[in-house]
Order: sequence, then structure tokens, then C-alpha cells
Amino acid sequence: MVNKAVLSLAAIVLFAVFGTGVLVGTQIGGLGGGGPAETATESGPQATATPAEGDAPATATPTATPTEPSDDGPEPIPAREFNERNISVAIVENINDAREAEGLEPLSTTGTTAENVRAMASGHSAAMAEAGVARHTIDGTTSADRYRQNNLYETCQFQVASYIEDADNNALEVVGQTYAGQEYPDNGTQKFNENDTAVANALTEEWLSTQRQRLFYENAERIGAGVSITRTGTVYATVNVC
Repeated sequence: MVNKAVLSLAAIVLFAVFGTGVLVGTQIGGLGGGGPAETATESGPQATATPAEGDAPATATPTATPTEPSDDGPEPIPAREFNERNISVAIVENINDAREAEGLEPLSTTGTTAENVRAMASGHSAAMAEAGVARHTIDGTTSADRYRQNNLYETCQFQVASYIEDADNNALEVVGQTYAGQEYPDNGTQKFNENDTAVANALTEEWLSTQRQRLFYENAERIGAGVSITRTGTVYATVNVC
């Protein structure tokens, strides 16, 4: 009986001592620098990233980058910024410059007859703009009809070589179309008329290439040009000689 009691008491003492040691060791290990608790704290929601050297802070506002010029072409210019009268004047100047370069007299824009010719040209350009097409006959009215309606058919006849030239067959008129303040295709290339002068140049260059004879009559005396620009920037122009 005594031996069994002694052995039981000894076992209890050894268990108590061993358990205490394990408990103390566990507590000491929890205070170390690489334990699970420290790792969880660093990777938690409140952790703040440190930017690398040369990088902007995470809270910095991005700096605006200047817009590069567009590769799609110039920005369109509103049609209202173009002046129909100025374009008409520039057209006449271009034609007279070309005539003088060929040794011909410039055509006059002064006087009642010349003013009537200009008004006739302006009226036809407005009609073309309304119809949306550049051509001599609008609503069945031909170039010769307009000369008659404005009492200019007889007045605007002159000698050409061995015959008398008159308004029949569109012989005293050129018409054209271009664009103001926007790109447009021209013989396979893109063009852009940025101001009144550029619009006038585009029109007269075409006429001097394709309708030169009608603008270079030796015995013609007067000229009138009229321009009409639509709200979308399409330009319709007419030139009449007399």
C-alpha cells in the first residue's frame, strides 16, 4: 500500500513540473520577432506601401499631359467666320492678275452694268446653294436666261475673232464648288481652306485650269462674281463676264 501511494505521488509531481515547462516555453516563443502575430500585423489592411525612389507618392494627383496635335487634320472652322463678299473680291483679283500675266486688260467691276453682272452672279450662287449642286441650269433657268432676265444678254455681246460671243451655251459663265474651313478631297489629296483667300484660290485655280477660255476673252470688259456659303461650309460660286 505504501509503495503504491509513493509512486502515485511521484507521478503527480513529475506531471506538474513537465506541464509548467511546456507552458513557459510556449509563452517565451510567442515573444520572438518572427512569430505569426507579427506577420499578420504587417500584411493587415492598415499596411502602407512605400513608393520606390523616383516614383510619385500614392496620394499624388496625376499631372496633366499636354494634348498632342491631332493626326486627323486641322480643326474645322465655322462657316460664319468666312465672308462671301471678300471671297468674291479675291476671285476677281485672281482672274485679273491671270489676265494681266497674259497681256490682257483687267475686267472692270465698276459701273451699273458691272454691278448688275455681279448681282446676277450672286443670285445664281444662292440658287445653287439652295439646290445643293454646282451647275449652270437651276430649276430650268439657263445661263442665257439669266442674262436676258437681267437685261444683259444684248449688252454682254462682244467680238471674238470672226464672230460675236454671247451668253448662249454658258459661254460667259463659270460655276464652282469648294469648302470653307474643312478638309476635302482634291484630285486624290486632302485640302483645307482656312480663310477667304484660300477659298478664292481654290476656285480660281480650278477655273483657270478647266475654264480658262471663258475668263480670257480679249474684248470682254466687265466681270461679276458671287459667292454663297451654306451653314455646313460648302461654298458655291459664280463668275459672269460681259
